[in-house]
Amino acid sequence: MPSAAWAWDMLRENMDYRHDCIDGLKYSPKMVELESGCRLLIGNRRYEKARKWGLLFFVDPDLNAMEADVFWKPSYYPATVHVRLGRPQDDTQTDNRNFGRTSDTVMLQEFCCRKTLFESINGSRHIVLKSRRYWFQLYCDSPHPIDDKALVEFRVDGGLHSNKRMKSIHQIIALHRSRGGKLSQIGYRRNTERLQKYLIALRAKRDGGDYRDIAIALMGEEYVNMEWGDGHSALKQQVRRIYKNAEEYRNGKYLSLLE
Repeated sequence: MPSAAWAWDMLRENMDYRHDCIDGLKYSPKMVELESGCRLLIGNRRYEKARKWGLLFFVDPDLNAMEADVFWKPSYYPATVHVRLGRPQDDTQTDNRNFGRTSDTVMLQEFCCRKTLFESINGSRHIVLKSRRYWFQLYCDSPHPIDDKALVEFRVDGGLHSNKRMKSIHQIIALHRSRGGKLSQIGYRRNTERLQKYLIALRAKRDGGDYRDIAIALMGEEYVNMEWGDGHSALKQQVRRIYKNAEEYRNGKYLSLLE
């Protein structure tokens, strides 16, 4: 999964976040289905409590990363790309844009993936493009079309993490050109085996398990029966370390996955 999806899966295991959601979800953004099938979420307030978790608004923790419409605060997610969203009929006819080749333009409605828009109360537009292999987030702080019939122009700066944003732009363009086809240039090679272990440990504990139950969930009952022992076995120490690291990610270190 993309790093942003791993971060969400860690956060949804946090019981304090789940508690905050009890009230926070009452004021969820209004959802509008656009003609293209894209979802537009319209915020009606500043979701201050959600921002302390790194989110633009509260999201139901019972939904996994592909089901949930998660928007990370750009300040926590430095790969977020700043864009301008223009009206195609206006922008492709002025300034000899793209040297006159309108086929070279990037159109928001043409992305073949799960696409969600969020309109904040201050009028800024946030966009998430995602699948099981990738997760891109864009934001626009200038006037823009109300729907997804928009031409996307990327704004590049030389600030901190600009290399991450440049990589995102390169991959977003590849995604647009593929029209849902093979994406050889998009993928995440981070070693996620340890993150899988952390999630398994957290969920086993949440379901009422102890360290032995966590070990069984990770390594199988037959192996645990042989290696657990009566004293302080190496396996016990290993499981304790895994759960301690898992707690750190659940309790805030998940944000480091977005960096």
